[in-house]
Amino acid sequence: MATVLVGVTSTAAYADTIDSACQPSWDGSGRDCFVNYYHAGVSDLVGHGSFSAHGERLVARDKYADGRGVYVGATWWAGSTQHADGFWLTSGAGAYRELDLSIAEGTSVTLTVCQTDNGNLINCRTQTAIA
Repeated sequence: MATVLVGVTSTAAYADTIDSACQPSWDGSGRDCFVNYYHAGVSDLVGHGSFSAHGERLVARDKYADGRGVYVGATWWAGSTQHADGFWLTSGAGAYRELDLSIAEGTSVTLTVCQTDNGNLINCRTQTAIA
């Protein structure tokens, strides 16, 4: 399944703070990555997206029913075939969603996390994880 990102820029007035990083997975066999979105000027988490190497899982959290949400997507290669999977989480109010993928250990995975604003992707960040 191909994932197409449309509208990765926006004129929305949101100026949230974005924190993103990668670190070795807890079992030492891969690299986990995350992107967090906070209300500007405060440390109140409004959205989160991540890839966990153990179990090859995509995770999204959307804390508020404020019209914004989270898009989480992963792209990787298996031989000469590119794979992509992801989802939108826009229900807010503490919503959580997880997607288990099947990716061979040691495979490089491009994680893309964006906030959503009433159907538009904004504030996108990418990280390179390892399954």
